[in-house]
Amino acid sequence: MNSWFNLNISAAKNALRHLLKRPIGSAMILLMTGIALTLPLCLYLAVQSTQNLFGSLSSNPQMTVYLKNNATPAEVSAVQQALQADKSLSNIKLIDKNQALKEMQNSLGNADIVSLLDENPLPDAFSVTPNTTDPKAVEDLRSKIEQLPQVESAQMDAQWLQTLHDIKEFARQILWFLSITLGLAFVLVTHNTTRLQTLARKEEIEITRLLGAPASFVRRPFVYFALWQGLLSMVIGLILAGIIQSTFAPKLTEMFAPYGIHPEWRFFNAQELFLVLLIVGLLAVIGAWIAVKQHLKEYVEQG
Repeated sequence: MNSWFNLNISAAKNALRHLLKRPIGSAMILLMTGIALTLPLCLYLAVQSTQNLFGSLSSNPQMTVYLKNNATPAEVSAVQQALQADKSLSNIKLIDKNQALKEMQNSLGNADIVSLLDENPLPDAFSVTPNTTDPKAVEDLRSKIEQLPQVESAQMDAQWLQTLHDIKEFARQILWFLSITLGLAFVLVTHNTTRLQTLARKEEIEITRLLGAPASFVRRPFVYFALWQGLLSMVIGLILAGIIQSTFAPKLTEMFAPYGIHPEWRFFNAQELFLVLLIVGLLAVIGAWIAVKQHLKEYVEQG
């Protein structure tokens, strides 16, 4: 066990030294991959930073339930009990039609139009809050409420709710698309880099194989080289993402402030950093593993 651990430590050190032997070439590759990784990192931070904003905007979609004008107090009470019994609703408030008429009179000021009316034209109504923000679920809930006795209609601004839902889904889809495509691109870059290294060290690999070294011994330095390359690329990507956020976040906050929009910008926490580094490390190892495996296969076929 100690020998295996020492072999891996030695291979990791040698791979790092080999990476630093060519600082200019290594820096170019690291910058290229780091810049490519910056885009999904920044998009992830943007989605997470505005998640609370979307939550606050969509957590209180108000629905107004209008009753028929001839609804009696007993029928109004029955509708209220039915709404309160529905677990998918909360914040149920009665809007009394007489109180609504008084508020309309107050809003008109000196114009005494209400006294000209033979009867109160306003119906009793309820203000309710659906416990879901899914547009289809809200629409199903609205249809169910309209089936209650003495309910004339249930209305809410479903368009903005659908828009918010579409924006969040679009951002998630773009994030997944960029993560997958750039992840595959990162594997291909690592594969190509490792492939070039195996070709440059072809004679060394052949001598090592002739001496009876197993495939794992040949593969180990290239895997650790790719691992270092991946982790350093991610570090560069994180630094660039931090610079972009610190530069543009204050400007975006100032831009959205007049509209009452206040995003809470944040950076990666420790768990997210670990997960990101782990994923990038695995992608780098996969690319290097495939490249060395192909080279060894060609060596066997040629032999």
